[in-house]
Amino acid sequence: MKIFLKLLFFIITYNSFSQVGIGTTTPASSAALEISSTSKGFLPPRMSLSQINSISSPVEGLFVYNTDSNCFQFYNGVAWSDCIGQVPPNKLNCSSISVNGTSIINTPLNSTNTITIDVIVNSFDTYTINTNTVNGYSYSATGAFSTLGINTITLIGTGTPVIDQTDTFTIDFVGTGFSCNTTNTVIPQPLASCLEYFNNGFTTDGIYSIDVDGAGTKNAFDCYCDMTNDGGGWTLVFNHNVSGGFWANDAEADSNNVNTPGLTTDKYSILNEIDNLKSATDYEFRLHYPNSNKTNHWKQTFDPRSGSSSIRPVQGYVPISIDMTGENWGGLEKSGGQTFLDGSVNSGNWWYSIGSVIPFSGGLPGGGAVETKVQLYIR
Repeated sequence: MKIFLKLLFFIITYNSFSQVGIGTTTPASSAALEISSTSKGFLPPRMSLSQINSISSPVEGLFVYNTDSNCFQFYNGVAWSDCIGQVPPNKLNCSSISVNGTSIINTPLNSTNTITIDVIVNSFDTYTINTNTVNGYSYSATGAFSTLGINTITLIGTGTPVIDQTDTFTIDFVGTGFSCNTTNTVIPQPLASCLEYFNNGFTTDGIYSIDVDGAGTKNAFDCYCDMTNDGGGWTLVFNHNVSGGFWANDAEADSNNVNTPGLTTDKYSILNEIDNLKSATDYEFRLHYPNSNKTNHWKQTFDPRSGSSSIRPVQGYVPISIDMTGENWGGLEKSGGQTFLDGSVNSGNWWYSIGSVIPFSGGLPGGGAVETKVQLYIR
């Protein structure tokens, strides 16, 4: 009789208040059920995937714990939801590592000495990613992730290498337990050209320190090296993007912005160094127009800066791979006047222009078409 009365009281109380409190006598007014505890948790039904799929006519909102996948799921009225679990941690992608810049014994690292690595970002956290110190130098980066997905992080190098050797670094994503290993080679002194770097195992495009006379009196200087196209080992000696304007005269086209090498410097030239940068008696050039993706690759014994050629093609011209054969192509010669060098050998025109002083229908002439960008390499 007492049990019946208690049950009746519970039913009357439940129907009166439409609320149930477990561990509390005053459930929140907006809650049909409130569970309160400071020592225990709420445990939903725990089922295997097959048991979950065997539930007959699950109601929308039904909530369970999947013991096979170790996660919560709910029924959305049509199907069971994907796992509801912890947000995956941010983690390193070790296959994305790139070590950049030239490391030289007894020379402090500079802004070109970096390591880039991709981080798979699932939450907007701050980060510290660094390496151990090896051979007197290390790399590090700190910041905050602002976008989800793949973020490429640049670690800046600091310190001074003291031994010429190959160093192994551990990249540590501080506080996460994720790490990767990579290597960097310190060279005894700058090499003489991009081709020498390439032949010594450097295969990444970028800025390298060049010392054309070794222990001589000439100071080393930075160059942009193309290590991936047409066999690699190319030193950029001229870059012109007409958005940066045209050239004032031959002297400017011969040497300009020498301290800022690279494809993003609109008016860059170290043509005055081509005799120092070539690796053989002849000149091996690569003339490239990036907009049209056309390239002429050839050799010639004729110094294009020495004057206008009296023969066509120029002396010692050997074609290797030529995309542009029109407009009297036959190597490079000095033109003067409207352009410093061109490839319209002894023709009176100025196609394949290197160092245009005036625009040509809004751009610069290249391979029988008007272009806005031109690059010249040597090796």
